[in-house]
Amino acid sequence: MVYNVLKEVNPDGMAARLHHACVHCVYRTHGPNHIWACDGHNKLKKYGICVYGFIDVWSRKILGMFVHVTNNDQHHIGVYFLDLALKIGGIPQKVTSDFGSETGTMGTYQSWFSNQFAGVNAEEAKKRMHFTKSTHNQKIEALWSQMMKQHNQSIIDNIKHAIMIGSYDPNNELQK
Repeated sequence: MVYNVLKEVNPDGMAARLHHACVHCVYRTHGPNHIWACDGHNKLKKYGICVYGFIDVWSRKILGMFVHVTNNDQHHIGVYFLDLALKIGGIPQKVTSDFGSETGTMGTYQSWFSNQFAGVNAEEAKKRMHFTKSTHNQKIEALWSQMMKQHNQSIIDNIKHAIMIGSYDPNNELQK
């Protein structure tokens, strides 16, 4: 109803608005483990919980979610990447991530392993680590959206309850 009214009142404005609507990218993947998408989830950071996740773009399977007091340490993210590669038995053809300070080591690993073991030259290996805006990393952002809707509030409620009854002190370094 609102759309129809706005279209009638200001057709040029509505046309311009629709032209700038969010355009979803079409991912072309060849199957499982072709592309991994990864990113950090910071919505629980003020409660001392930082999450970094990896998903398989083709299946949207969660490959790994890592919880720590920080998700912007490149060495932690690099270790998470190596841990997944070990568990899965290899690396994907491409990793897509935002270009944050935490992705440097992982990008180096992805490029190096691609060059050493996938039979591609160094220039091609660099292309196997794809950096994009976080908002364009749609598959992992969809996971964070789902997580926020289904789990964040109960986590926050549990933390607040623990603070209220004195079983958790967010300022205590040992409890963080």
